[in-house]
Parts: sequence; C-alpha cells; structure tokens
Amino acid sequence: MSDRQPPTSRAEPTELPAPLVSPKRFGVAVRPPHYAWNGEHFVSDRLVAVDRASVAGLPGRIEVVIEGDFVGVVADNLDAAQNAARRLRLEWRAPSHAGQGDHDQVPLETRARSRELAAGHGEAASAHRHDYGWPSRLRWGNAPGWVVADCSDQRLMLWGETITPEALIHDLMTLTGLPAERIELYGTTPARVSSLGRHCGDDAAVDAAVMSRQLGCPVAVWLDAAYTRDVHALGQAQRITLGANLAESGEIADYRFHQAHASGDIAAVGLWLCGRPPIRRTEAGGTPPFSPYAFYSAQLATRRDDHGAGRHSESLAEIQQAFARESFLDEVAHDSGQDPLALRLRHLEDARGVELITSVSQRARWGEAPSPAAATSPDRLRGRGFAYSQLPDRHQRIPEGVRSAWIADVEINRITGDVTLTRLVVGQDAGPEVDTDRLQQTLQARVLGSARPLLGRVPAFDEWGDGSEGARAVDPMPGGALATRTDMPTRESAGSEAVTSLPQPLDEVNLAPGVAVIANALFDATGVRFRQPPFTASRVRQALQQQVNPLQEEAPGRPTRRRWLKVAALTALAGTAIMAWPWKGAIAPINRPAANLYSAETIERGRLVAAASDCAACHTAEGGQENAGGRAFDTPFGTLYSTNLTPDEDTGIGRWSYAAFERAMRHGISRDGKHLYPAFPYTAFAKISDADMQALYAYLMAQPAVSAETPANALSFPFNLRPLMAGWNALYHDPSPFEPDPGQSDLYNRGAYLAEGLGHCSACHTPRNAMGAEQKGVHSLAGAMVDGWEAPPLNRLSSSPIPWSEASLYDYLRHGASSLHGVASGPMAPVVAGLGELPEYDVRALAHYVAVQMDAPAGDSETVRADAAARIATAQSGPAGMEEGERLFEGACASCHMDNGPPSFTSAQTSLALNTNLHSQHPDNAIQSILGGVHADHVPGLGNMPGFTDSFSDSQVVTLTAYLRARFAPDQAPWRNIESRVTTIRQHNNSPSPTPDAITRRGRS
Repeated sequence: MSDRQPPTSRAEPTELPAPLVSPKRFGVAVRPPHYAWNGEHFVSDRLVAVDRASVAGLPGRIEVVIEGDFVGVVADNLDAAQNAARRLRLEWRAPSHAGQGDHDQVPLETRARSRELAAGHGEAASAHRHDYGWPSRLRWGNAPGWVVADCSDQRLMLWGETITPEALIHDLMTLTGLPAERIELYGTTPARVSSLGRHCGDDAAVDAAVMSRQLGCPVAVWLDAAYTRDVHALGQAQRITLGANLAESGEIADYRFHQAHASGDIAAVGLWLCGRPPIRRTEAGGTPPFSPYAFYSAQLATRRDDHGAGRHSESLAEIQQAFARESFLDEVAHDSGQDPLALRLRHLEDARGVELITSVSQRARWGEAPSPAAATSPDRLRGRGFAYSQLPDRHQRIPEGVRSAWIADVEINRITGDVTLTRLVVGQDAGPEVDTDRLQQTLQARVLGSARPLLGRVPAFDEWGDGSEGARAVDPMPGGALATRTDMPTRESAGSEAVTSLPQPLDEVNLAPGVAVIANALFDATGVRFRQPPFTASRVRQALQQQVNPLQEEAPGRPTRRRWLKVAALTALAGTAIMAWPWKGAIAPINRPAANLYSAETIERGRLVAAASDCAACHTAEGGQENAGGRAFDTPFGTLYSTNLTPDEDTGIGRWSYAAFERAMRHGISRDGKHLYPAFPYTAFAKISDADMQALYAYLMAQPAVSAETPANALSFPFNLRPLMAGWNALYHDPSPFEPDPGQSDLYNRGAYLAEGLGHCSACHTPRNAMGAEQKGVHSLAGAMVDGWEAPPLNRLSSSPIPWSEASLYDYLRHGASSLHGVASGPMAPVVAGLGELPEYDVRALAHYVAVQMDAPAGDSETVRADAAARIATAQSGPAGMEEGERLFEGACASCHMDNGPPSFTSAQTSLALNTNLHSQHPDNAIQSILGGVHADHVPGLGNMPGFTDSFSDSQVVTLTAYLRARFAPDQAPWRNIESRVTTIRQHNNSPSPTPDAITRRGRS
C-alpha cells in the first residue's frame, strides 16, 4: 500500500503564493432548504429567483454568486458576508420527485437485493441478515479554520484542510475543467495519507473555488460546525448487505455479500449544486470483493462505479468491506453463542492468517476474564473487539498480500457517551513493525471523536463545546474575521504539512480492520450494535439511553402507529392526573455516594452544567460556604431561602438518590415528597438532558459536604401551603425535556437549550402573570422587573440605543463588556462570570440564539458605528436649564465618564450615550447603579464604580437621574416617576434582605 501515490498536484513550495495571503474577500455558501444524497442520486430544491435588492442596502461591497442551484454571498469581511447571507431573499422550488430527498432511503437495487437474500433464507432461526452503512462525511472537519481559493489565469490555488487530497483534486478538476497539474493545494494536505473517509473541508474548498472562479479574485470561506448540515444531508454513501445461514454445527453457509457501490466517495455539495456531478461509469457485476474466509456456497458481489478518485476509493472500499464483514461475523458469533475469534478460525484456511490470529490473541490475552482491579465506576463500561483482514499486494496478488489482526479495548463513559480506545494490539505479517501508539491516536481521532480537540464533532444540543476548545485562541483578523487554530495563511506557513496536531494514518499499515474492531468492542461493552460509523459521543449516548441498535431492522411484533397513539394519549392523561395530585410519596434515602464514585470526565461535565445553571449564585448565602444554601429571596408572596446543595447527609442532599434528584429538578418534588416552590426554577431545569442531569448529580455528590440548616420560609397564607403547588404545576409546568427544532441550525438549538433550560434566561427576562408564572407567546423574553432591577427585553422590543448584533452579544456574554453597549453589572455580573467557565462554542451558541430572538445581524455595520459616534458627539455638552444636575455629574461622574483628559484605570470604556439603562422606559437600573455602584470584577482591566447611597440624598439622586436621561438619551421622553422609585429602591436596599446587587437573575417567580 505504501507505494501507491496520490496525484502529484500537491504543491510543496517554499513560499505561499501572494493571492492566498490575507485575502480581502470573504464568502458564505447559502444551501437550499432541502438537499440530500438519497443513496443513488443527489436531489435538492431548485433555485427559482434571487432578490438581490434584499442585500443592496447593506453597507460595504456585497456580491451574490449564482451557478445553477449554488448561491454564495461575498463581502469585505466574514461578519458582513454572514449577515448578507441571512438577509438574502431566495425563492426555491421542491423537486418534482419529492420523497427522494430522504438521504436515509435505501437504494432500489439494495432493497431488491435485500429481499432476495431474505427470501432465500426464509424465517429459519439460523438465518442472519444485516445491512451496514458508511457515511458520506465522517465529520465536518478537524477544527475551525480558513479555506482560501484563488481561481484565475487558468490555475487554481487553494489553502485549506483536507485528509483526502486525491478526492478533492478530482472534484476541483470536475468543477473547473483544469488538469490536475494546474491545481495546487497548500496547508494541511499531507503528501501521503490513507484516509478513513472525507470531511467537509472538501465541501468548503469547492464552495470557495466556485465563488473565486466567478469573481476572479481570492475568496476565503470559514469552515466550522455550520458545515454539519452537509454531513447530515449527504447521509449514507454506502450500504452493504450480508446474509448467511448457520448450520447446527455452528458453521456458516450460504454466505451472501452485496455492496451497493465499489466506493463510498460522494462529491462535494457545491459540485452537485452547480450542476457538475462527477463523471460516473456504472457497471453491474464488477470485480467481486475478496473474503479471507472459506464459506460453503458463498456469493460476493459489488457494483463498480468509476469516477476517477483512484487509490483513495480503493482503500476506502477495503475499509468499508472489512467493517461490514467483520461486524457481521461478530453478530453471528454473538447470536450463536460462539467466541468471535474461534468462529473466524474455523472458517480460515490460510495458515499465515491462522498463525497471526493465534499470536495476536495470545499477546492480548483474549478470553481471559478482567481482573477485579479493572472494575470501573458506575459511569464506565468496558469492552473488547476483534477484526481481521487480508489484502492483496501491490500487484493485486492475494496469497502474497498482507494479513492484519487487531484486538482493541475500549472504555465508554455512559453519561457523556465519550469512547476511549484504551489498548490496541495489532499483528501484521508484512511490512515494518506497526506503530500502535500512533495508530491508536489516529483511530481515536477519526473514528471515535472523543480525543478533543482533534475531531470536529457533530454537535448535539447537549454537547459541551464543538471539540476545538483546547487549541482555540480567538483573535480578531483584519476585516472583522476570526482566526483560530488554523490561522489565516501566511507566507511562512506555506511549507507546513500539518498546521493542526491531527495524527496521520501510517501508509504501511493495513487499516481495513480499524473501524470494525472498534464497532465490535463497542458492542461487547454496551450490547448496542453500531452498523455505521463514526461512533461519536452523541450517538453512543443516545443509543445507551434508548438501548436500540442504530440502522437495525424494525423488531417483529412492534406496536402499530395507531396503538402507539392510544398509548401516548393515555400516558398524557395519566401524567396530568399524577401532576395535579397534591401528595407525593417519599423516595427512600441512600448512603451518601463516595466522592470518587464517578469518573473525572463526568464530574467535569457536571461542573460545566452547574456553571451554566449558576447553582452557587442562588445556593450560597452572603459570606457563607458555596452551595450550602441560606440565601434569602424576596417574592411577592413572602421570603424564601435556598436549600443546602452539598452532599451533607443531614442537612444537604447526601442521602438523595439520583431518582430523587431528578424528580426535584424535573417536577419540583423534594425527596421527602414535598412540593418545591418555582423560585427554584425546575420549570426550566426540566429541559435538561439526561446526560447533563446525571453529570450534575455526580458533580454535586463529589463536592465537600457542609452542615448547614436552611432557615424556615416566611410565606403568607395560602402560599405557605405546599400542596397547592400541585395545581400550579398542572396549569403552568411542562416537565417534558428539551426538543431541538429541526428547522434550525445546531448552533441555534444548542443556544436554545442553554437559554431555555440550564441558563433559564426567561426566569428574569419574561414578565409573569398574577400567579407568578411566565407569560408565553409574544411576551416571551419581553423584559420584566425583578427585585428592583429591570431585566431588559431579549427580543425585538430591545430599547438599546444601538441595535445589538450577534458579535456584540458574544462579547458581552463572553467577556462581560461590549464596546457599543457597556459592561455587564448588577444581577448580570455573576451570570457573565459563570459563562466564563463555559467553552467558547457554547457562549457563541447562546449569543446566536438571543440574536435570532432580537432579529439582530451577525456584526456591527459601519452605519451602526457611525450612529454610535454621532450619539457620543451629541452628548459632549449637557442640556440647558439643568445646572444642578450638571454640577452633580461633573463632581461625581465626569472624571470617569467623559473623555476630558488622559485615560485612567477607572475610566469607563463605553459612553453613557450608548447605555441601555438610560434609554429604558424605567429609571430603576440607573437609580440602582447610582446608589449601589457598578462592580465589574469579572471584566479584567475595568475598575469598579462606587455607590453614592451614603453620599447623595434622595433629591440629589432624582436630580442626577433626570440629568443623565436628558443628556445621554435626548431622543427619549423624561422619566416621570423618579422620586417614588428612588424612595422604594433605597428602602429595599436598606432592608435586612440581601441587596439586589447580591442576588442573581436566577430563579425568580
């Protein structure tokens, strides 16, 4: 295998060509609403019309690229391109052959062959038949990064990330009509690589090439998790059907192997949309695949499809065939109660193969029971798998070919779904000695996806980060772009073969058993059969929760749809009755779980869940120990105190089982059966996924126990009667978990999960009815008053003088300050501090979700910045007739809030002319800031503003507040109720209850 070379069109210069260095144009590809590979054809909506006028009014130079059904938007920076792509109005028409767009649909030929196999086997107990799939894209990429194309002067130069350069060059040749020698690849394009499959770096490369070819200039495209949509749309590239009968002796007979395609290589999405599908010549009954085993009456067939991808397709086909064959034999062995290795040996007549398998099994101690020391925590599962392969040599001679036997051990975190390849024993009877450590790294990164940050993971709504956090350092690039671990290309990086640290497979190794051995180990550990890679954490976790087999046939005797509807209706009625029943049973106490019971990975995930939920902010009293409870909350119904969340057995949750913890979080019922008040926001926590809930429980149980009694609540009648909460729950509480919106992106759904569930943003930012329940519909996130503070609207009702953008929201949530909106203070300060613990992807997702609610653009345009500058200029002088307010401002505020001299540490970074509080309909936040000050310890380099509660009288606070409104929000009407609000807020702040500045926005009702 090592002598088979990819094309020579990969460039190895000493200096990167100038057009690829810091390009000035940035592009975004706009995909159709529906597009998919259905197993035989690529189908998509057809482009009918493009309304270029919808982006004509946007600032900067915006160009729309159209070729067939391909749409691209190109601008001077990435933010502008993304914003224009959102606002571009397009008209699409569904294809006439609707229904073929389902990429999970089984090809007609495959289905026909499956029926033939099934008919031949009948319904005998010894008959086995299974289908195995292979995805068109294993993932979206290795890490976020740039792809830059320059297609001009009859030459294409491309900087980007690809692990299949040969397949990418073939696509680019088809797109441009250029010969291979006129296509040059730079960046992470290794000269020699045997890949397990393509990723979306190739799709981004074709997108950049299409836009560059039309515009005649270099175009940069940002490759990130947004390309996951291509992973889903391209679906399954390969389907292999296997069947066999098993004799009473345990031997396999009537073995059938049918492969739908000789290769599972699907061209880039942009190529199909442009109407330039790869040249494909299809023949039935091509060269049959090879099997190293001898079965009685064996039939092996494949359909040959040659579209010029060369050795890459051959290597991929070998891996796919081995995956299906070795998985099938493992299933047969399990179903018949045979040892998987022994089953293979009884059907292997090759002496070299028998000797190799025997040697590897002895070295790995196959069949030995694990030692007691191997016992793991309850969140861990372990398994072992075997796979074997025999490939021809370079001259296609089978007897002289290489044999390879693999045994792999895996460890699975059942809560997170992460799979770790803990041990790999590989025997190969030809070629140099195998570097198993390097091989193990490669498989871990490319098949399992848990070796962060090596794999760009397929993000799910409850995945933490996108897998690229470890090496991600976001820096602003010219033009508003972002550079992460794959920086914008520079001349010095031209000769680099691997910008990222992703290990490359070894060309001298027979990789064919790699995927199968992991699949078989996963089954041994979990009892779940994965019949299609990759084995990402989200897939593994979902399968463990459901305990069903992905791609498995429908089980016989499954209830009909009508029966399921009846069951669902009865369940809903029963659930409503149970929820409304006021008396709940207690859940028996348990002995406190050991602090080291759960793995470090599970506890770390739980720490992130706790940080996103801001548990400590509400469950820590002033000056008290973290999570020991005792913090007071003033509500319209009386005073509530938070409880002890530490694992103390007497006063905390140390004797709570997970079932009791989950019931409290989802249904608001304590372990002893008492109803909780929705000041504890179980109405939002009900949406937390099972994995995050279990991780949070593990984290809390691993913390130090603190003995601290919770003070008695002081609620007025009848709110002190806890059983009444049953009726409240029946009316206002939906305990169903979060469901992602299939019409939205993964980034949006992740943000929605954080905002609506863990972060429970609506608890403060949504107004409530007379019973303390959040209002729904148009009132959602419309703003509310909480403990003397205004939680501003997070929808289109925002009163900010400068419209929020997604970029500004990210800066505010991630760093605690935005240059156009100011610093996060008051109740938002601890929220931002908690968000600082989260991975960057999660904060970006939260910002994206809020931006969609606000209908905010991706970035701040030049027009917006000019408006901000004009407001600041207007506020340089005060209004006439307010001399007393001006004197107070000059004496107490101007030194920090006006640019009257050299900047100092205490200088405010954002002008009051851009302050949302001064443009609100309510003066409360401005008054709170004057009295209590602004404490922004979470923002490095920003000083705190002292409070003036002891320095100013009520009348002075009123005068200063009115002056600030008139000077810095001159386009707003004067506030009318300042006097009464100052009196009320000062009284509230001076009461024994905690000050609003010490209470977070969490959990009010």
